[in-house]
Amino acid sequence: MTNFFIEILRKYGPISQETEALLLPHIKHCYKKKGVHLLKRGQVNSGLYIIKKGLLRFYYLRNDKEVTTWFCKENTVAFSSAFFFRIPSFENIQLLEDSSIYYVSGNTLDELYKVNEELNTIGRKLSEEYCMEFEERVASLQTQTALERYEKLMTVSPDIFQRVALGQIASYLAVSQETLSRIRRKYVTKAE
Repeated sequence: MTNFFIEILRKYGPISQETEALLLPHIKHCYKKKGVHLLKRGQVNSGLYIIKKGLLRFYYLRNDKEVTTWFCKENTVAFSSAFFFRIPSFENIQLLEDSSIYYVSGNTLDELYKVNEELNTIGRKLSEEYCMEFEERVASLQTQTALERYEKLMTVSPDIFQRVALGQIASYLAVSQETLSRIRRKYVTKAE
């Protein structure tokens, strides 16, 4: 029987039977309820998470207001940027739905990277993907209109609009809820 965590990691590189046997004992699984935090600001991100079922939101507080930076859903690898350096996180990771999550601790991964080239390569590729997604996110906030950001989210993750509160989507798109309502009306009109 294949392991869900390992199958998702295979998207980033080959995993031999030897590597699988090395990694399997360290993979943990948990169920978490909607509203629970996997990580709170100031904590050190202790794991690399892969969501089997559910939805996560990454956010930070600015002037007592929640600013959503990211969503991670099924079959997605999730970790805070502070994960790479084992430093306290500036962001929070909260479950928006009851979720089934597989994970491996960061300390374990560090040790496995030292002794296993396949896992080391996968870790590097995960880091590269994170950097690319982060760069695209920053560029979109600086170069795209709010409507363009909305259209991209509709294209990439249309289900988010049924799963996430509109206030959190507005925050992610860096607009007010009123602006999001206008964009949605304009988008519907444009699509017709």
